[in-house]
Amino acid sequence: MLVVSTMQGVGWEATARAKERGEAAELGSWRYTVQLEREEDRKSLVNNVVGVVIGLIVATASIAFLLRARPEALGIVLGGVALSVLGLGFLGICAYRLLFARRQGFGGILLGHVFAEGLVLERTGGSCHVVPRAPGALRYVSWDDEADERTREQLWITLPDGTLRGIETWNSEECRELAHLAAHFGLPAEPEPIAPVHSADIPELL
Repeated sequence: MLVVSTMQGVGWEATARAKERGEAAELGSWRYTVQLEREEDRKSLVNNVVGVVIGLIVATASIAFLLRARPEALGIVLGGVALSVLGLGFLGICAYRLLFARRQGFGGILLGHVFAEGLVLERTGGSCHVVPRAPGALRYVSWDDEADERTREQLWITLPDGTLRGIETWNSEECRELAHLAAHFGLPAEPEPIAPVHSADIPELL
């Protein structure tokens, strides 16, 4: 249910699960809730849908070609088989991401529930993480990413079990939300500039 939050604009009401986790971790009173990674989730959904369509087209076209190909043209047949495998593999990967994201803890939308003494990060159809307000729990960083010609801004969160996870931003509104979260944990509102990060070293997104 949408309600007016204490932060700018319209926000979300804390879920029952988030309130229970906040109370169990003694995070104090709930302040506000924001939806995070809206653009990242949208792009991921679009990319996977496009991947399913492309994979289906490639697999269907190559299989149809194989059914009409002459067996003696071995090179052409092998090329058709390779395209069929490629198309089916692409289709399978993207379909898996669409259908089974919930099983991996990524189902639903990502909400950040801000409490007086910490934060609860919740995928509404998946995982839920409690982050008490403590030194080093959050790190707000930015770096120039030549791969997509933009400045990347992420909030890196160290979970209580030591796992490092990230929240990605794509527009000015999402950057403001991360700046609010960083300030709540006593960090500067401006991200910390760091050296470019290799894609393999970027923390997995929540």
